Amino acid sequence: MQTILPRYKTTNNLAYYKVGQGPLILMLHGVGLRIESWTAQIEFLSKNFTVIAIDLPGHGESSNLASSQIGIAPYIEQVSLFIEELIQEKFIIIGHSLGALIAINFAAQFNHKCHAVIALNCIYQRSDEAMKQVQLRAKKIALREIEEVAEATVERWFGKNSSDQLADICYQWLQDCNIEGYIKAYNAFANVRGVSDSLLALNNLPVAFITGTLDTNSTIAMSQNMAKECSKGTAKIVRGAGHMAQMSHSTEINRLIESFISTIKLRTS
Repeated sequence: MQTILPRYKTTNNLAYYKVGQGPLILMLHGVGLRIESWTAQIEFLSKNFTVIAIDLPGHGESSNLASSQIGIAPYIEQVSLFIEELIQEKFIIIGHSLGALIAINFAAQFNHKCHAVIALNCIYQRSDEAMKQVQLRAKKIALREIEEVAEATVERWFGKNSSDQLADICYQWLQDCNIEGYIKAYNAFANVRGVSDSLLALNNLPVAFITGTLDTNSTIAMSQNMAKECSKGTAKIVRGAGHMAQMSHSTEINRLIESFISTIKLRTS
């Protein structure tokens, strides 16, 4: 049974969980997920850091986006408002999938607020075929074909033999999701090819790109190529891991995060 973490709320009804003491880490999950997708990282990192994890708008216990704009800009804006309200110090920002896109975009725009970026299973230069497939999935979600989408998504994330407990948990999250929030987030995710070269070049912070060898949508080549485009980029690969590496290979992910953070000089201003 997955433990449900208690939430606080911001003035604009963004839900978050905060725990630990020390330098600050901000965590952003992916499409259809929630704070609990970071449970293993929260438990590990909160021993030495203050960890804040956000339910993205329309996910978990956060309210839907008010904006009708399609794209990641409204999500970046909500994260910015969250930071303005609650965070007064520099932090490390960690994102997974859509959360990684938001994290990289935010850090490029507001690099003075961040120490570094960690991007798990991020997309870059999607092919035409990949764009076609993700947009077809977005259309199915818009038609409320959630059960079919959830089954295919969990198989894609964990593999064809996805009958373990973690896969079941993710399947249930997708089944129980805020459908309007899921539609908006998936449309935002489906209408971008990934992080732009210009944005990567603009980012002068240390950036770690992490993905798994079995992730067919956020591939090894994507992470390696994004790292090359950043002045302080590095790519880390987890063998045998798919799209949900932070859950399925939490020990390896935790060690990579810890190792990367150890190389950063954490200043408070």
